[in-house]
Amino acid sequence: MASLKNLLFAAPLAGLVLQGCSFSYSSESSAKTIASPFTSSSTTFESSASSSKSSQNKKSRYEKSVSEYTTEFAQSGSSDSVAFYARVSQLAQEYGITGWDSDKGTYVAIGKGLAGAKLGQPQYEALRKLLTNSDPTRMQYIDEGYR
Repeated sequence: MASLKNLLFAAPLAGLVLQGCSFSYSSESSAKTIASPFTSSSTTFESSASSSKSSQNKKSRYEKSVSEYTTEFAQSGSSDSVAFYARVSQLAQEYGITGWDSDKGTYVAIGKGLAGAKLGQPQYEALRKLLTNSDPTRMQYIDEGYR
């Protein structure tokens, strides 16, 4: 009989212990669920920042390529602006750059390339006008890169 009494007393106690475990697990699960949206937002933010950094890196590499090509073009003595812009357009496409022909960075890079070619002032002025179609804003951007 004592054994039955002990069993009757222990059964509810065991139920409480099991409920406590269940509650503990439930709380832990809820805490994970609550934290999860913040983790997700952080991951989304990091992904967005990474994507932005990647875009900046592509643009930087594109501008470097335009600058290098401009140096080669200027040193070659060519005055074929159609061929020049066909190559710049191709570079923009390779790097996924859109609107390159109205992008300040493109013309600043051209100016850097002209500076790298170490031209005399008359050659610089001639190419500057040729490559901008004498557009004053674009000429200003080239001047920025040339300095």
